[in-house]
Amino acid sequence: MIRNTEKDAKDPANALLFVAASMGPGGSSQAIAEQESAGQAQLVNSECLPTDLNSDEQATFEALGIVFDGPVQGDPLFQYAYLPEGWTKRPADHDMWSYVLDELGRRRVSVFYKAAFYDRRAHMNVVSVSGYVDHCVQSSSDIITDDTWATPAAVLEAAREGAKRYARREEQSREYRDASEETAKREAYEALVARFETAAQA
Repeated sequence: MIRNTEKDAKDPANALLFVAASMGPGGSSQAIAEQESAGQAQLVNSECLPTDLNSDEQATFEALGIVFDGPVQGDPLFQYAYLPEGWTKRPADHDMWSYVLDELGRRRVSVFYKAAFYDRRAHMNVVSVSGYVDHCVQSSSDIITDDTWATPAAVLEAAREGAKRYARREEQSREYRDASEETAKREAYEALVARFETAAQA
């Protein structure tokens, strides 16, 4: 169950518990951080996803195989949502972000949830192939292709876009600072382009 921290804060007993936690090491900042970390864990272990789909349409999520089953009573931020077989939710390093992974461990949906009682909000987005490729490049993870979504052709196009994007950033950065970080990213994308162009010609 995902606790409605905003609702909890209106209950005197819960408010006193938060005050008590705020008096411990780290003060209120630590208490809020613990609240957000707990919220992330609750989300990942629940059968719920945000009702705010950001700019995506519900049909886009349903096309992935996600089944929605109505809002959570008493908590308008979330709705019941059941994932396809083999799909899982995984927390990110940042307490406000989690991801829905497909059966191959690839990020398919990004989920934002800020559990802090004073600014509680949540939304989610479908991850594009470009977003998936970007994550793999940034984290030095291997790219897993398939025949329907992250096809070799789609990955190649995403890699080309990434190489062009970082080439522009590299040129702009040279005007005022060292551009070695942008250069490394451009080269990583260019290596992907070469890899998938070679595979396409084989």
